[in-house]
Amino acid sequence: MNINKFLSKAKEANLEVAEIKISKSTSSSISIFRGQIESNEFSSTSSLVARGIYNGKLGAVISENLDDSSIDSIISDIKTNATLIEKEEEPIIFKGSEKYKKKNMFNKELDKITTKDALPILYEIERKTKEKDPRVTDVEASFSMEESEFTHVNSYGLNLKNHSNYCVIYASVYMKDGDVVKDNMNIVFGNEFKIDIDTFVEKLIEECKQKFNPVSISTNTYKGVIDRDAVSSLIDALISNTSSEQTQRHSSVFEGKEGQKVLSSKLTIDEVPLKNNVFRTYFDSEGVATFNKTIIRKGVLETLLYNLETAKKANKESTGNGQGSSSIGVGYTNLTVKKGKLSKEQLFEKIQNGVYITSIQGLHAGLNPRSGDFSLQAEGFLIKDGKIDNFLTLFTVGGNLFKLFNDIIAVANDSKLMLSSIETPSIAFKNIKISA
Repeated sequence: MNINKFLSKAKEANLEVAEIKISKSTSSSISIFRGQIESNEFSSTSSLVARGIYNGKLGAVISENLDDSSIDSIISDIKTNATLIEKEEEPIIFKGSEKYKKKNMFNKELDKITTKDALPILYEIERKTKEKDPRVTDVEASFSMEESEFTHVNSYGLNLKNHSNYCVIYASVYMKDGDVVKDNMNIVFGNEFKIDIDTFVEKLIEECKQKFNPVSISTNTYKGVIDRDAVSSLIDALISNTSSEQTQRHSSVFEGKEGQKVLSSKLTIDEVPLKNNVFRTYFDSEGVATFNKTIIRKGVLETLLYNLETAKKANKESTGNGQGSSSIGVGYTNLTVKKGKLSKEQLFEKIQNGVYITSIQGLHAGLNPRSGDFSLQAEGFLIKDGKIDNFLTLFTVGGNLFKLFNDIIAVANDSKLMLSSIETPSIAFKNIKISA
């Protein structure tokens, strides 16, 4: 779409100010199973969100039609939708921040890679995995590449663009011992096409092997370590309470607690949207410049996260955390939990006897975000005499999210970035309630 033409026609149609956000993305993937290509797919999507202020009200339109021929109907719909708005609040379209730290994470070399280029790596993963252990029955391996481009322009002169790409290599293994079948998966991603296949396969196999001959655990409260992969989902739920949208709706336990100690002094959580990884973004969904910030510092709530609307209600500045399309909420990009000095193995030594949780499931259904109470299915191992012992049969982990993160023993140094854009190490806790 010719954006200048859209803005010009919006002005002619008496829109006080107009804005357009265009999203384009492409995805390609290939997977193999039993030595054969199982799928080879490509998809491309485009969409726009156009907003405008008409007679003091904000109208918005979402469309997948990016042709110039749709401009008139989009502007007409904006005006119609604006007349239906009953909110009395002053509409906001952002004029722009004073300064942006512009940088895009688009790798031109990665852009040259095709799914065909990835096939030898997938076959090598399959071959080495099968050679590693005679109990391996099947291996699935896949490669995918994502590219996204986001443009944000308005009639105040704001003109922003974010362009990024990254690839994902994934594999799952199935092993059979007698009548028992176990499975495991491994994944790496980034905006460079590289992988240490031997290390990748070793982790895939070793973690699967450990799952055989599980033992049950007694219902009790244990000291324990929650692996970084599992703890990341708990961090996500925890940080949702720092949304000013939630505090202003009186649905967050952190309401009115900025500047107060709310969690363990061993916990520091930053949001670093300007960190150079695949999730880097220098502006939010409202066009506000992002910046790195500490949300929780040694257990103290340094700041809530604000978009333009919630910041105005609180008489504060936006923290660059507006997220959404036509309707803007509050979100985050690139959460980082400050790592500690101990390795994960040293955490095991520190607690001596307890439980090591590697996987948590059912978070959306099993956790009350307002109270923090949770009851979730989990997988993991016993910790005995400071070392990993037997794998456990499926068990339930329960408790309260806020109490859990007030009972931290230590934070490990094994930080890892997840596809959820959370980078966290493993964490040891004092009291983890386990039900067999």
